[in-house]
Amino acid sequence: GKSFGSGVGEPPKLLEVFGQNLLPFDILDEEDSDDASITDDKKRNVLASQKAFYSALTTGDLDAMTGNIYETGFVRDVDEVIQNGGRIDGWESCLAAGARPANMKISGSDVLLISDTEAYSTTIEFPEPGDGFARGTLLALQRWKRLKDGDDWKLELHQTIPWSPESKAGGLLMCDCRGCVALTRGPDRSWSFRGMID
Repeated sequence: GKSFGSGVGEPPKLLEVFGQNLLPFDILDEEDSDDASITDDKKRNVLASQKAFYSALTTGDLDAMTGNIYETGFVRDVDEVIQNGGRIDGWESCLAAGARPANMKISGSDVLLISDTEAYSTTIEFPEPGDGFARGTLLALQRWKRLKDGDDWKLELHQTIPWSPESKAGGLLMCDCRGCVALTRGPDRSWSFRGMID
């Protein structure tokens, strides 16, 4: 399939490949320990920032989300979606009651430190079906930045895809300081002189 509103003519990004081709082998458990094995203080600082993000996301804390958690710079990946016709939903909409994943749990968090100023975190999200979401698991990836060692980590980009052993991802969500854009997978189509053929 193809993603509507995604970068035209570019190879797929890593997270997009995971949802289609690198599915988990086992059933994921929301009770798995998320950070017990991480003892490095620098990695634990990233995990603390990740927990603050999920707290703001699930409680609808707009001030924390826009003031403390996100970096203020726009992200190229999100800009590409908007420039190609995608819509961005601002954080006011994303965090509204009934729109946010209020009862979502996370599990299996991990951190990769690239340098003193760049890090990535991953986690598995378990949205509660009662929050207006279908039962399932999501793979989330966050990119963190800071100006220098010792500063607080600021979230630059949050991405999430449906990720389960039973099904392939049909979409991708990307968020930056402005809010979130969603890409959905559609059927491959080809063109001929007769018009579009599904």
